[in-house]
Amino acid sequence: MNDPSSNPQASRGSSPMSRRTLLRAGALASVGIVAAQWWAPQQSAAASAAVDSSRAGTLDMVMFGDAASETAHVLTAERSDIVAGQLGQPGRVLNPMDPADFWGGTTAFTLKVDPKAATYVSVKFWGGDCAPAVEQGWRLQVFLDGKVLGWLDQGPVDNIDLMDVAPRRPGGFYCHTLPLPLSATKGRTELQVEIRAMGRIWAYGATTDKFFYPMTTPSRGIYRAYTHTAPYFQPGADDDFGAPATPATRPNTDAEQLALVTDRVLKDQSQILYNRWAPTLDIYAFTTLAHGYSWPKSPAYRNPEALEKLCQAFDGTYLSWQDDATVMTLDQGWEGFGRIGAALCLTWDDLQTCLDRTVTGPTSLLNLGFETGDGSTLNGWGPISWANFGTFAQDTTVFRSGTASMRATSSGKNLIVGTLSKALTGQGTFTFSVWVKTDGSKNAARAGVAFTDSSGASITSPAMILAKAGTTVWQQLTATFTVPAGATQYTFRVGVLNGATAYFDDVEITAPNVPDTTVARRTAYRDMLLASREYWRQHQRSYTNQAMYCSIGIYTCNRALALLSPADAWSEDTAKSWLYQAVGLEPWAGSQDKAGSWTWPLGHDYYTVTPKGLSRELGYVADYGETTGILVRMYEAATQGAGGAPDAKLKARMITMAKARSWFRHPAVDPDGYKTVRIETQIGWRNEPYPGAIVYAQLLDHDSSPVSAAAVFADPDLVGYTQQMIEDGQLAPQLDTYLGTGLYTRIGLNAFLFVAEHLPAFQALPASNKRLPVGSWDAPDFVFTDEADACIAVKRGQEVLYSSLYFRARQGVNDMARVHLISPQAERSATVRVTSQFDKSSADVFTVQDWVTRDWGIADPDSGVDVPGGGLAPPGSALHQAFAGEKFYLAPVPADVPDPAQGATALGVEKVLVGRAPFYVLEYAGYIVAMNTSEKQTFTYRSTSSQRAVDLNTGKQTDLRRPVRVPPMSTLVLYDASCRES
Repeated sequence: MNDPSSNPQASRGSSPMSRRTLLRAGALASVGIVAAQWWAPQQSAAASAAVDSSRAGTLDMVMFGDAASETAHVLTAERSDIVAGQLGQPGRVLNPMDPADFWGGTTAFTLKVDPKAATYVSVKFWGGDCAPAVEQGWRLQVFLDGKVLGWLDQGPVDNIDLMDVAPRRPGGFYCHTLPLPLSATKGRTELQVEIRAMGRIWAYGATTDKFFYPMTTPSRGIYRAYTHTAPYFQPGADDDFGAPATPATRPNTDAEQLALVTDRVLKDQSQILYNRWAPTLDIYAFTTLAHGYSWPKSPAYRNPEALEKLCQAFDGTYLSWQDDATVMTLDQGWEGFGRIGAALCLTWDDLQTCLDRTVTGPTSLLNLGFETGDGSTLNGWGPISWANFGTFAQDTTVFRSGTASMRATSSGKNLIVGTLSKALTGQGTFTFSVWVKTDGSKNAARAGVAFTDSSGASITSPAMILAKAGTTVWQQLTATFTVPAGATQYTFRVGVLNGATAYFDDVEITAPNVPDTTVARRTAYRDMLLASREYWRQHQRSYTNQAMYCSIGIYTCNRALALLSPADAWSEDTAKSWLYQAVGLEPWAGSQDKAGSWTWPLGHDYYTVTPKGLSRELGYVADYGETTGILVRMYEAATQGAGGAPDAKLKARMITMAKARSWFRHPAVDPDGYKTVRIETQIGWRNEPYPGAIVYAQLLDHDSSPVSAAAVFADPDLVGYTQQMIEDGQLAPQLDTYLGTGLYTRIGLNAFLFVAEHLPAFQALPASNKRLPVGSWDAPDFVFTDEADACIAVKRGQEVLYSSLYFRARQGVNDMARVHLISPQAERSATVRVTSQFDKSSADVFTVQDWVTRDWGIADPDSGVDVPGGGLAPPGSALHQAFAGEKFYLAPVPADVPDPAQGATALGVEKVLVGRAPFYVLEYAGYIVAMNTSEKQTFTYRSTSSQRAVDLNTGKQTDLRRPVRVPPMSTLVLYDASCRES
């Protein structure tokens, strides 16, 4: 038998038709990038092979590309080609339409089903295939008798395949399994099954053209489809699934990448301080500047100009907020003006002089003495686009005062260099002077001012002043004039022409005063912080990561208020309660009303984090559950700057939460075939890619580096996980994120904190011998269960089982679990049926609607999101849902929960708690899981499939001929090898 899940010694075949084979220093991985015709279309079918469907529970199998099999199953295809696939096995690809459309090619065929028992469909794919880019993440959907099996996006029964940019199992095949509706198979022995190709879905698209994207290249290869009655599918003896090679360790290239990231960070610091217009600095840029003030390598280090620019950025935010109140709720995210509060705390001790001024904008230019630069690059100055004929640089060998000047050399035409930032001016008399040293050329050097109005439009400005010819000594150019009518801003410029070289130094400017706003900065900032705190305390979020962001903003606003206006500040204990709620140290009380009373929308015993430390967003979430970076931010918000202090209770809870994520890591390979560790995403509820990202201690995302948790918490386990990443050579590839241009200032802040603060702290920590629970296949066995999220992670030998026992059950108990079973030899993912036990009421039922895109709707007025039930309809003819009409009973909720929908009334909106039953039983691949999610009830498990099994928690045999009691908030995890074979 060649199924590697049963035969670890199965031979590994070759993969000659892979579009790209990556060979890296002994790391072998056959990885097929699915794009324009990587396969070889064949006009004739592959030779027919005998099909062994003798495995218990197997009903039928169609082999794509095999003429006899396709004929036997009455297969038809449109926009499809037969291909010579991997390991010598034929397959099919589905091609895009012409012209390209969201829907691509299709293949339909018949498969046998069981007229009484539950039937599953599994499809076989090559694990080395992946998309060349996120934009080509095509999907495949199963249809039954013309109806959609499940939902196109994030349903409990989902796509039969969702391709991403990383391969799932290079060098071998895998299967994905989905349940068929009992209503579709009852009384029937055969169904018409169809697989349709789709383009990309962007889950956040608000319109049809932004949600559904056309398919433009062929799908991945489809090899076989099976029907079976056992949830765990085992192929026949002739069905080779391959055996991937053991991956090698990636060579370490950290030094090279760190040099590039450090260079980016240093450039960012100069850009923000000298080149950016202060009133338009966003929250990430001014936060970077605030941190740069304490970094010795930054030009902002202990620089008073940096503090003034920081306040000018706050001024700009204040003035924008005065014009548009949504600046606090849209531009600043769920934190409101919390980042302003955090920046004030960071720089408070040195900020007092700046705070004593009134709200204004930049009234002076920076680097007018040309003292900051690196000996070549000159900070804060740049060429004018229409007069960029020559070169300029900082020169430390020629200067009038200080240590440097600007050297400008024309290439024969006009070269004009100006300040990259602007300054404000009032009306009246304007004076400037600049010292220049020329090579004696006639009309070689000049200087002047360029004015603009408040919109940035140019205004006719006085002519530039020329230097005298015939002298090579320093001479002073001066000018006095009246500011042109309508001018509100200016830049300063110098220039040379005719191939000449000139040096400029010591610019001095006296501009008319800007009209006084009469608003003191302390007053303005107090108003912003107070308004933000008061708004967001009445608009708290319920999803864990969102509640964390909101709580950080509320807390940091209050911390800054305690410095600026103590009379308006809450006590530290009152403010910190928001943080405690966000991490599950206190029950989640929701928003407050205007008077300050808590609303308790989900009762007095609901927590946004489970007792064991997982985020609680209905169920287990992968990427969105990676909140460790947010926890680091939260702890630093409580401890850094004026008024900050360590909090041992908060820190301990955060460490528990960060370590809870470690159970959901598993060995994998990176895109180049080297060994790595990835996050478990198959059982996740929210918008998950398959496979998950490379993650060790924490996810590198927009706001989080791979080392910050280890650096800040210094926990031996987290330190060990992070050091394991370094050993595996997997730090450097992740740092590519810091070198991109997307979300530039946000990523820039993350890169700064990594280079300037977290990496040095991490590198100073001692070595730890701790490693991830599944950092390798040889790690010790374990059982981790989280009853609040109803999920498990179990390692048994070289096999890991992940499961969400209530999967995407948003409106009622759907009795569907998601499972992901992986080992070095095999991979299976599936949505399977489970049994649940609870008191059911005919009055509390949700009927599955005839929706095909999503099985839920979104009603979130605070975020301006209102998506009707079912989401957007896909392009083309109307489609119908195979599960429509099924009934889901609602699980009982605590008596003090007023409304699980939290005020939403639209049909199909998510409802907290109603989809999680008090008791579940999952049986899959020999594993038996009996989970009690209730806090007070005790349930009894009675086996119908096994007489004796190993308790994986204790390693002891359990007699299942007698009932087994399962106490509240506990899980029985058993294994019976005979059940896998039956």
